[in-house]
Amino acid sequence: LGKNTKALGENTVVASIAGQVILENGKLSVVPTIEIKGDVDLSTGNIDFVGSVVVRGSVQAGFTIKAEGDVEVYGTISGGTVEADNIVVKAGIQGMHRGQIKAKGNITSSFVENAVVSAGKDAVIGEAVLHSNVSAGKRVLVQGRKGTIAGGVVTAGEEIVAKVVGTQMNTTTKLEVGINPMLREEYQVVRKELAKAETDLDQVQKSLIFLKSQNIDDLSQEKKEVLLKLTKAQFPLSAKVESLRKKIIDIEQSFEDLKTGRIRVSDVIYPGVKIVIGSVLKNIREEQKYVSFYEEDGDIKTGTF
Repeated sequence: LGKNTKALGENTVVASIAGQVILENGKLSVVPTIEIKGDVDLSTGNIDFVGSVVVRGSVQAGFTIKAEGDVEVYGTISGGTVEADNIVVKAGIQGMHRGQIKAKGNITSSFVENAVVSAGKDAVIGEAVLHSNVSAGKRVLVQGRKGTIAGGVVTAGEEIVAKVVGTQMNTTTKLEVGINPMLREEYQVVRKELAKAETDLDQVQKSLIFLKSQNIDDLSQEKKEVLLKLTKAQFPLSAKVESLRKKIIDIEQSFEDLKTGRIRVSDVIYPGVKIVIGSVLKNIREEQKYVSFYEEDGDIKTGTF
């Protein structure tokens, strides 16, 4: 027996945690992290793992990592797809207009170019976000030496912070705050679930009213069983409807909280940039320095950084 294993009888070893099984020095162990010494490519194939994944090389184009834990990539993600809890990419993300990087928590990378990146919490990018679609439930922070956002769309629930936004060539760049894409997607899913649950509950209640209006002694054994089944079914359905209604109220409250979203630029923002806060749009028509943008009384106001 090695780490995270236990004996079940004389001839069986079982894992005490979810992870990768390894045989080392005659011992069976289970480790919560799988380590790839080189690249994720044809030599490894795609990876789908219950724990965390460490890649010492890069993730090559067309290959996928799906992990229930975190993913750390020492090289680049070049046209690959990575889905995990938190994602760290030390050498940067080169999307090559394919694949997607998606984290439930945070994404950290030195740069993002031609990529689709989505973080449930924060996206922390060092040097640049170029011609990409980057979204974060909370904040997008681009504050490295260059700290540039140029081209594409950057969306955050609470705040976007960068040094430079746009270019001197008036590159079309869009910044949106006060919008949480994952929350908005969840809202649509919950609304559909609620509509179905309400329809199911309504049908159960109507069937119960009809059956209860009959003389119970005149009902066949089959209908009596249906009556019992429906009676039992209505309680969990009612609880589900109430739970989903509460969830919708909570999400709608979160939407209200996001209205205080802010965009902050510590150096310069160029013409050609579009700013959206909540439902209010502002086009940047002249170069501005050391500014912040926020919504007030249905208009986008400008303040100091």
